[in-house]
Amino acid sequence: MQTTATREAAAWTRRERLRLWCSYQRYAALMAGAPTIGVAALAIAWPGAWWLWGPAALVALKLYGFAVEIYGRWPRKVRATLLADRRIAAGRFRPEMVQRYCGDPCFRVVAREILRRAGLPRAERRALIARFAEEEAERGRTLVLVNRHDGVLFQVDGHTIRRQDMARTSRAPTPTGECG
Repeated sequence: MQTTATREAAAWTRRERLRLWCSYQRYAALMAGAPTIGVAALAIAWPGAWWLWGPAALVALKLYGFAVEIYGRWPRKVRATLLADRRIAAGRFRPEMVQRYCGDPCFRVVAREILRRAGLPRAERRALIARFAEEEAERGRTLVLVNRHDGVLFQVDGHTIRRQDMARTSRAPTPTGECG
């Protein structure tokens, strides 16, 4: 049985699917290809120096693990693109919707594609992605502590410490410890 996302993805032309696959998997190809070429070059240049290219092959295996993980993200990337396509078609898309994809370089490619499909000019796409990536990086540097016993939220980001009484807020903390 085909899901809605599968039917919509099937509606893309072969060329479009190939273009998206190549675009979305470029980091995986780089993570798999560069170490392979490097180890092969060392092994060809100095075939007897196994002590040089042997450890390099072990490092390459670690990078292959990252490549496999990136390849495995393909379904999530396609789903994000399809969801954005639906929102764009319905007129409900806002550029801020791609912000959550900007924390990871692999998903920034998806955010760029979505913004391209929404018709934003290249310069505006670059500026938005840069701004969103910086905001996501800042969010990653923020520490949120919740004292559930006293109902107090402490948020530490850089040099600022904010204290918020949980009893006065209308929103309860989420399981991750953030409000809202």
